[in-house]
Amino acid sequence: MKGRDLIEAVVAKRVQMIKQEVKAPFPDAEITHHFTADGRAHILIIWEGAVIGEEFVETPESWKQPERRREYLRPLVNKARLVIIVPERHSRAARMKLLDFNHWWLFYYLVFAYDRDGNLKQVGRPGPGPTPEGYA
Repeated sequence: MKGRDLIEAVVAKRVQMIKQEVKAPFPDAEITHHFTADGRAHILIIWEGAVIGEEFVETPESWKQPERRREYLRPLVNKARLVIIVPERHSRAARMKLLDFNHWWLFYYLVFAYDRDGNLKQVGRPGPGPTPEGYA
């Protein structure tokens, strides 16, 4: 898969994962997504009118853009969880880029990688893994 088809497949898989993550702590959460002009996707998780999570499915080029830093910072400052999903070959670099947020005590983010078939895997951070409760 390539291009838009690949991003759409990744979004579909991630939306299913999110549904499982939020069903116990936020059973009425709404999950929406849209595609941007540059080929990336933006996923919002909304509960009781508040955004509790923002996720970005990036292309090989889009995640490197300088405006991403500001865009990624916004959900963290607003106390929402940030997830960025990048192509597998960029996952370590993307993870290192987000480590800068730790200097401001903004730790509520995750990085996922996707392969050319649209399979997702979490890019680990040191310490214990995520809880089975997901967003809780």
